[in-house]
Amino acid sequence: MNVCRALWTGLLGLLLPLFSASPAPAAPVPDLPKNGVVRYFHYWAEYGEKTERPGGLERVRFELQRNRIYFSQGRPRPDTFSTQTDGSLNREMAPVLAGLDLADWPGQMDDSKLYGLSDREKARLCRWHFSAVFEPEKPDALPLKVSFSGADDGTSPKRLAAEQAIRDFFGPKVDALKAATPRKLTGLLWLEHGISYDFDVEDGITTLARRKDGRRMSRALYPGFSDELAELVRASGLEKHHGFLERTDDGKRQLSLYVTYDTRQRIEIIGHSGTGGAPEGFREALAPLLKAMDDVMDAPAGKALPPTNLAALSFRVSGMVLGEDVRLYERMDKGGPVLVLSRVVGYSPDSRKEAVLDAAQLAELEALLEKNGVRSWDGFKGRPRMDVLDGEGFSLSLAFRDGTQITASGENKFPADYRSFRHDLRLFADNILGSRE
Repeated sequence: MNVCRALWTGLLGLLLPLFSASPAPAAPVPDLPKNGVVRYFHYWAEYGEKTERPGGLERVRFELQRNRIYFSQGRPRPDTFSTQTDGSLNREMAPVLAGLDLADWPGQMDDSKLYGLSDREKARLCRWHFSAVFEPEKPDALPLKVSFSGADDGTSPKRLAAEQAIRDFFGPKVDALKAATPRKLTGLLWLEHGISYDFDVEDGITTLARRKDGRRMSRALYPGFSDELAELVRASGLEKHHGFLERTDDGKRQLSLYVTYDTRQRIEIIGHSGTGGAPEGFREALAPLLKAMDDVMDAPAGKALPPTNLAALSFRVSGMVLGEDVRLYERMDKGGPVLVLSRVVGYSPDSRKEAVLDAAQLAELEALLEKNGVRSWDGFKGRPRMDVLDGEGFSLSLAFRDGTQITASGENKFPADYRSFRHDLRLFADNILGSRE
């Protein structure tokens, strides 16, 4: 009797997760137009560790919008890519979708149940989602939509056949776009025990932070350094080792290299310091990159800076009116350190304009701060009135070489001479960077 009870209890333990993820009735699928235009398409699948994985694939995602394509997949070979398109793929994909058998995929369920699955259920299931929206055939018609989600054991013939057809369509397109699309290096991260290099391009500003020999330092760098580093990455041949993965639990030092591009492409190499813990020739290939980053970080700072007490400025205005971000920051150029005035109008980093300031311009900026009594703003926090739903907000931070720090912020409440300061700073930036319009 105890044996029967134990068997029944074990069987219930296996069946209960199945009942908790009970499928929803399959929705009818309309006929898809072979000569239509796909407005939006999205398919993703994530294979749990206990499921059958086609080709060992961990996950895959395809997304096509009116003017952008996005593709990603997980191991065994991670791959990510995104770029603008001319819209031709949206028409070419219509007959591919029309040829898929989308009826009665097993395991269909509501999204709420799909995303609410337990970790145990996720491990033994392949979760997936399919959606497609077609452009209406007539101007006053509604777009045709198909969308359903679910989970199976990873062996569903209909879904796998559709997934393969989608891969067959996207694969050559993605390869061709990769070859034709210029890419910009946007990040590089190297991690070793006690050592790190973190290169980043964000909002048009290039920065590098290094931790080495127990010291951490960070610098803004001239924009061309990104292209120089990208060329070193290309020449190193490191990309051929993308996807290398060797982990260890026996105390060896972990090594990680991540290189990212504006196309979302990524080089990922993860290993350790032991035998076989890195691709052959990896250290030799990495050495020129590390040297280039060391050279810009070890360049002498402060020698060529104009005589000024002003070290940094950040003034941001936001609200219902057009936003603006004005900065003064120190940057390491090829000839030495410089102070750069930068301005972004609105909320697009593409509008950024920059110029290196000379001693006379820096003196003018310091006089502008003194004229408007900005030093007295330190600690100001203008709290918004509850009955005001729009208006203007600001934040200011200043750093001086004598160690003085000034911060102030407000929303619909401002310190004395705020309007005068904003007007003067705008004219100053206009004279150097050109009109905002």
